[in-house]
Amino acid sequence: SRLLRRGASGAFIVSVTGTALGLLANLAMARLIGRAEYGIYALMFSWVSVLVMVAQAGQDISIIRFLPGYIQEGAWGKVRGLRIGVGLFVLATSLCVAIVGSVIVHVIGANKSAAWRDTFYIGFAMLPILTQLQQSSAMHRAFKRPVITGMYSTVMRPITLLILLGIAWLIAVRRDAPTAAVCTALAGSIALLASGWHLTRAWPAPGRGAHPGYEARRWVTVGGQLSLLSIIIVGGAKLDVMLLGAIMGAGDVGPYYAAVKMAGFAFFATQAVNVVLAPMIAERYDARDMQGLQSVAVQGARIGLAGATCVALFCAVAGRWVLALFGHDFDTAYVPLLVLLLGYCASTCFGEVGFMLSMTKYQKQASLFVLVGIAANCIAAVLLVPKLGATGAAIGASLSLFIWRGLAWWFVTTRLGIEPSVFGRLEPKEQER
Repeated sequence: SRLLRRGASGAFIVSVTGTALGLLANLAMARLIGRAEYGIYALMFSWVSVLVMVAQAGQDISIIRFLPGYIQEGAWGKVRGLRIGVGLFVLATSLCVAIVGSVIVHVIGANKSAAWRDTFYIGFAMLPILTQLQQSSAMHRAFKRPVITGMYSTVMRPITLLILLGIAWLIAVRRDAPTAAVCTALAGSIALLASGWHLTRAWPAPGRGAHPGYEARRWVTVGGQLSLLSIIIVGGAKLDVMLLGAIMGAGDVGPYYAAVKMAGFAFFATQAVNVVLAPMIAERYDARDMQGLQSVAVQGARIGLAGATCVALFCAVAGRWVLALFGHDFDTAYVPLLVLLLGYCASTCFGEVGFMLSMTKYQKQASLFVLVGIAANCIAAVLLVPKLGATGAAIGASLSLFIWRGLAWWFVTTRLGIEPSVFGRLEPKEQER
């Protein structure tokens, strides 16, 4: 549809720009603090990324799930109540997770270096910041502002991080993982303030004076169901980094994490499309418009595969050179990079099956499929990482992604009657007869 193409094109530019800036920020960070310290930072941020989803409790997806319907109904009190209610709820949960995490670091950190402990303490302190930034982005997304959705979290935040890293380099402060973590926390805070200010200024006039209406039980119930899927997906995405760090140590994590950040470019087109696709899936499913659902799903899958293929071809040619820019011995992650890209391209062919399930009523099944993929990842890591190192971790990550997305594709085609892959038709067969 025109909305999907127009919205995706704007989000595409933001996604590409943000991903490039994120890679550049990580490159600058690796050059600034070195391979060993960068490995500590990578481990911390991988854990924090998972815990952000735990603290989020699925409320970011609840916003995307419920807000479009409230707007269509003209229920502006519920729109305002959703913003206030889930914001306070997520703030409370993120503070609790941060406190528990800090206690665990204090207990198990006795055998770790001071840099390791301080980096994780700072990481847990930034949890409330990152969760609120994600909430603000979800609000923009639910209002169908695809460009603004990623402007602050994926563009402004890495730009600010680059500036702060440059200041740290100029004033010659300690060049270690805690310094990088502090810069990351400050960049997130600035992005959150800017995003919140924009959301308040752009708030629709009918909703400004509306008395807040709360459906807390409904939000928490649905959000709790959706949170399991979000936690599992993000945990599965970060599991390869965490397993590599547990088995081989932080020293091998740095180059592999750089490869993961580079391979993440393969999803930039899919992420751009998903900004628009997620609320459209929810709307079409609620309206029982299966023909429209089929159409947007296939279009999104084809755009995603085209982007992933372009990135894979570029990295096959220039990947080793780009990895070398991160620092000495980072180019050892070239083979894992290619393995990750192969897995990403293959799994993208299935289409955005995760949202096809979570935006309808099958989030429990989606969680089960991802758990199967995670189990495969763990088995592969235990068997392959001791022998192949980072390449084994990349094989496990690719295998996990392909398995769970393949199972989800099978479920969507059989239960919903929708073919969401790149091979699907733009309208169901029943409509063609």
